[in-house]
Amino acid sequence: MTPVAPLVDAEVLREFLDKAEPFLNDAYLEKTSSDMAERSRSVQQQFPDWPELWDLAPATRRLSQEERSLWRPRAEALLPLVRDGRVEEALEQAAELPGRPKWLVDWATFWAHLERPERVWWARWVYAPGPETGALLLLLDNPGVLKAGDALRDTYVRVGEAVRFLEAVLESTRSLTPVAAEFRAPVTLATVYAVYMFTMASWKLTEEFTQVLPPFPVVVRVLLGLNRWEGK
Repeated sequence: MTPVAPLVDAEVLREFLDKAEPFLNDAYLEKTSSDMAERSRSVQQQFPDWPELWDLAPATRRLSQEERSLWRPRAEALLPLVRDGRVEEALEQAAELPGRPKWLVDWATFWAHLERPERVWWARWVYAPGPETGALLLLLDNPGVLKAGDALRDTYVRVGEAVRFLEAVLESTRSLTPVAAEFRAPVTLATVYAVYMFTMASWKLTEEFTQVLPPFPVVVRVLLGLNRWEGK
């Protein structure tokens, strides 16, 4: 039986982008796109070494030294597959590691995406299977299709299919055109998740407290990991 394809709800996407539009002018989007392109170029020209492989990835920059020491040999073993774009194979190996931490998938696919932008970055804010949260779930008409069983490889494939559908919708609706095509989907997903974060904060917290949150455009760049990259 052929699996059902993920379907992005274009109207829901438009609602999220409309809410974000006051904060995302063309200059900001062009700068974000340029920074993402420059980040990928720098990785392609000189792939980072340790500890930058921890420090520059959003999922791992706050790991304790103890956890870094424990997981470096196992993370290092995945890097040849990640760099070759063989992410599904890397995830198959990762799935077999006892006590696999939640950050490992995010970390591995982050570096795969920077090395080859066509590879999807499966960040936890894109889709977190356990708690069933993430930007993709907010956009899909049929979010249940991301549950591809327990295999990391299969779930990654489904996430990739959903992102490709999102890219097609963005192209057809001419959304976020100041962003280069290869980065439009991650910028969109970060924007959607930022809208979700601010919406939830305004519901659950007092208005005064939400004023201490970073500005919306900063949150988008933090999700994309650009804030740390600027300081490297």
